[in-house]
Amino acid sequence: MTPPHQLLYFDLILPYQVLEKQFGRQFEKLITVITCELWYPKTLWEVLILKTDRFQAFSDGIFAILITILVLEFHIPDYQPGHLLAALLAQWPLILSYVFSYFYVGTLWLFHHDYFNMLQRIDRNVNMLNLLMLFSITLLDYPMSLVADALTTGNRQDMQTAFIVYDLVALFISATFYFMYAYLHHHQDLKKPGISMAFYAAIKFDPVRSVTIYGLAIVATFWSVWLGAILLAGGIIFHFLAYLQMSRQLEQAKGGTA
Repeated sequence: MTPPHQLLYFDLILPYQVLEKQFGRQFEKLITVITCELWYPKTLWEVLILKTDRFQAFSDGIFAILITILVLEFHIPDYQPGHLLAALLAQWPLILSYVFSYFYVGTLWLFHHDYFNMLQRIDRNVNMLNLLMLFSITLLDYPMSLVADALTTGNRQDMQTAFIVYDLVALFISATFYFMYAYLHHHQDLKKPGISMAFYAAIKFDPVRSVTIYGLAIVATFWSVWLGAILLAGGIIFHFLAYLQMSRQLEQAKGGTA
């Protein structure tokens, strides 16, 4: 029968020495991580959730893909030789809806980038809320295409439907921002220490205001398509103005006390 000390050597020590010799420092790091997980699982989990790099990188990737999808809506129009200019001018609905949608997505990215830079760590709920927010934003390509097509045909009922769908998606996006704002306000431990409590108080009603604008746009569209379109454009412009205000508030908040 093999003595216990020899079993320990062949079963534990020798394999460790072989692996350490083959993989060097990387194996030591792996052993350290496994040890921390076994003996200090909470500590390891805290280390993992402190990282926001993957959170930001994933979100930025979604925004980049969405903008790419928006521009893919452009196609060379059918035209007779010598009439390319007329065919291009006929695409003004697509160009107009693309410009507004790109401006809208770009503003949302600015919001996302600056707002989440104030976090020192994230948790599972922030990740889920972020997924919901990104889902709502990725829906923008569809109503953009609807608006462009409806404006091209000029049919009032089709334009009415297209603008209302765009309003609903925009309203959904603003609602997800409100949910995120509210959650992070009640979890101040996720934010960097330099962010004051007054920051949330200054911006918390911005999503509610934009929801109100898009709600009014939906109601107005039933009476006047163009009034509804103006309110929709006004809501998108409001987002940019709100972003500028949030940036100023964020700079001021950094000097406050958490």
